[in-house]
Amino acid sequence: MCLQRILVWIYSAGIAGLSTIFYCYYLYNENVKGYFETEENVPFYDFIVVGAGTAGIIVATRLAENPSNKVLLLEAGDESNFILDIPAFAPLLQLSHYDWKYITEPQKHACFGLENNSSRWPRGKVVGGSSRINYALYVRGHQQDFDSWSSDENEGWSYSDVLPYFKKSEKQKGKYKHDGIHHSDKGEWSVTDPPSVSKMAGAILSAVEELGLDKVDINNGKKKTGFMLAQANLENGARCSAETAMLKEASKWDNLKVIANAPVEKIVFQSYSTAQGVIYSKQGEKYFAKVTKEIILSAGTIETPKILMLSGIGPKDHLRKLEIPVLWDLPVGQNLQDHISTGTDLVLLNETLVSLSSFASPFAAAQYFYEGKGPWVTLACETIGFLHSSLADPKTDAPDIQIMSAPFGLTFDGGSHLKKIIGISDETWAKYFQSLVGQPVASVMPVLLKPRSRGEILLSSTDPLDPPKINPRYLSHPDDVKILVEGIKIVKNILKTKAMTEFGARLNEMSLTGCDSFEFDSDEYWECYSKHLTLTSYHPVGTCKMGHRSDKTAVVDYQLRVHGVENVRVIDASIMPTIVTANTNAATMMIGEKGADMIKAQWKQKDEVCRATKTDSCPSD
Repeated sequence: MCLQRILVWIYSAGIAGLSTIFYCYYLYNENVKGYFETEENVPFYDFIVVGAGTAGIIVATRLAENPSNKVLLLEAGDESNFILDIPAFAPLLQLSHYDWKYITEPQKHACFGLENNSSRWPRGKVVGGSSRINYALYVRGHQQDFDSWSSDENEGWSYSDVLPYFKKSEKQKGKYKHDGIHHSDKGEWSVTDPPSVSKMAGAILSAVEELGLDKVDINNGKKKTGFMLAQANLENGARCSAETAMLKEASKWDNLKVIANAPVEKIVFQSYSTAQGVIYSKQGEKYFAKVTKEIILSAGTIETPKILMLSGIGPKDHLRKLEIPVLWDLPVGQNLQDHISTGTDLVLLNETLVSLSSFASPFAAAQYFYEGKGPWVTLACETIGFLHSSLADPKTDAPDIQIMSAPFGLTFDGGSHLKKIIGISDETWAKYFQSLVGQPVASVMPVLLKPRSRGEILLSSTDPLDPPKINPRYLSHPDDVKILVEGIKIVKNILKTKAMTEFGARLNEMSLTGCDSFEFDSDEYWECYSKHLTLTSYHPVGTCKMGHRSDKTAVVDYQLRVHGVENVRVIDASIMPTIVTANTNAATMMIGEKGADMIKAQWKQKDEVCRATKTDSCPSD
């Protein structure tokens, strides 16, 4: 126990040291490096992309491939550094300088075991966005996800339409074939199996075979249910983020300007249907960047609707309460969806798979830097499985349950950091998790893939620096709780297999604080458990829904243009009508690639029409 306390102290000191390094790096970027950088007062750009996250970087890079396009990419967060490349450091980046540190409104139906009944939502506030701080998993999604988008009058969004864009963003590893799709050599992602997994991963794959379930490659096969080793955006063991994959080279181009630490306050309109430019701030000064062609909002599911509402596009009643002049009454911020999970530390083991001592060892650092393997390449999720609950039709519906496994639990670090980033309440920690500290535990967790609950994002004030009000309304639909309980039953069945029994895995039968009045292992107990330990999977989408103009719940059309506005598009995860059956980063990459092609096709057509009619004011090539 004494050794455990020493390791926790070292771990905590390391986190504090990292935070200091990050802040010093920011001070250098802003006050030393930034001192020698000058901003033009009224610059003109062909395209302004707001948000240098996954989609924003892809869009800006693809548009800048045409040297005649002058592109500005604005990012509210700081520049990144090599420390962010280390996969196992992902949890340490939460609550850091690179995290927006969002916290939801208190939940009425969920999160009872969390502080103030609220969920912490980490989002990347850095060049590279959430692809810089996430767990790097790559999953395309199910065919039905995209076919359902297309069937709702969103032309060109069926699975067969979007598949080429998934392939375009996947580096060929022998597994993935491009099928004739042109792939730019100026930047590419890397999708690969994890270089390091624990012994439990193999036991789980053997266990599901015992249960008659398939081992499949979800990303590259016809069968879309079953289990697999998680695939991830890694290159030689290091995180392959949007920045490292595409922007590092593209940022050297003369026609692409990237400005970090430059939050956009709002879009400025010269008429109801035409945007003139954006106002952003940098080092305490405000700047106005004008646009000649289009503004693309890629600030993410939270910041994109916030910017639109501050600009006068959103629910009219909400905007009027804040005395914001209404340009267009659109349901911006509505239709919020997220994947939620439960079941952390629910599996007890005979041996520790990932320890603080192995993680903090200098050999771990050497193994990472020289071999691209070892504890520092440990993913928070090693295996994933996709299954149907009793509420889904396997013949027509996408899977609505995901099972993911991690070789450690929330108690891994003795409560020094993981407890804080999840927001576990002091009471829940003291009465439930504290006794697990130092014990060998793991997590096999069900994820709700197709939530029926819908939330919203609203402005908290007219100050662009204030965080918005985030209310996901977790578990407000009763079916969501039922599906999570079915997911827990699947986990229990996995643990009962010969493969898992021989491995020494078993169910943690300690009763959760707050659910003591229910018989352990009853449906009522697991419902209570899910409502207490309601954990985000970090996948918010949907707040600028894509749909036909006649759809009163839609914000953008199938070309991702904001309804009623000629030259503003939204290209990020917020356009998803319904959340995909997958970790959302891969679909966001696809949206970026497809959105960029839409822009290029539109302006090519305009140019051809212009030249055919011999108009003097033709757009540039």
